[in-house]
Amino acid sequence: MRQLPPQSNPSFGFSESPFGECCIVFSNDGICALTFPENHESAYSDLDYRFPETDFSQNDDKAALLAQQIFKNGERPALHPIGTDFQQAVWEALKQIPSGSTTTYAQIAEKIGRPKAVRAVGTAIGANPIAFLIPCHRVIRTDGSLGGYRWGLDCKKRILEWEKK
Repeated sequence: MRQLPPQSNPSFGFSESPFGECCIVFSNDGICALTFPENHESAYSDLDYRFPETDFSQNDDKAALLAQQIFKNGERPALHPIGTDFQQAVWEALKQIPSGSTTTYAQIAEKIGRPKAVRAVGTAIGANPIAFLIPCHRVIRTDGSLGGYRWGLDCKKRILEWEKK
């Protein structure tokens, strides 16, 4: 399910971002993952977990070009997130949250027509493969606290502050 076919030219690379080094996974179909790993070893582990049995080539130059388009130019390259239908629905709802705004897990559950599935929504948000571009960082708890973030609360705070500027 999560294997990228060789003909799609699966690649990854590292680049700087306003939030630290990022790892971008891409294919001919678009960006498959954007992460903010602690180090390269954790990025490799994440690649193995997210895309088992996929042979990647490393292309830091293309990753740097994509990072510039995303973080400097404000462009939104094609995305190719891989997930279940439920996850895709949640991630699509996340893309509708305006920059500089936040919403809650419950509001996302309501938006996708599954108001009682708040926990499942939280799990799908946590599985988001494309940080920043599918803005899971814009989701907070109903009590107004930030909640969690796969890449750390400090990173989440920096992204939210950056978007408000």
